Amino acid sequence: MISENKLKISDDFSEVKISDEDASQTLVAREIVQEILKFGVSQLTLKKIIEILALELEDRSVMLSVVGAVKGEKASSASPIYSQ
Repeated sequence: MISENKLKISDDFSEVKISDEDASQTLVAREIVQEILKFGVSQLTLKKIIEILALELEDRSVMLSVVGAVKGEKASSASPIYSQ
C-alpha cells in the first residue's frame, strides 16, 4: 500500500516512490527548465548553464563529475554520474 505522502512513479524498467516534497521540487525544477528553453538557447548556452549550476552543488565529487561531463571529460570509475 502506498503512503498518502508518497508518489509512485513506475515505468517498464523501475518503480520509484518519491515524497510529496520531492515531487514538488521536481515540478519546480521542470518549470525552471521550461522557462530557460523559452529563450531559445543554444546547446553551448545550455552546457554553460549546467556547468554554472553544478558549481553551486554542495557535494564536490558530484560537482566535479557534472562539470567534467559537460566539458566532455572521461569519468573515473568512482564517478557518481556515469561509468565507462
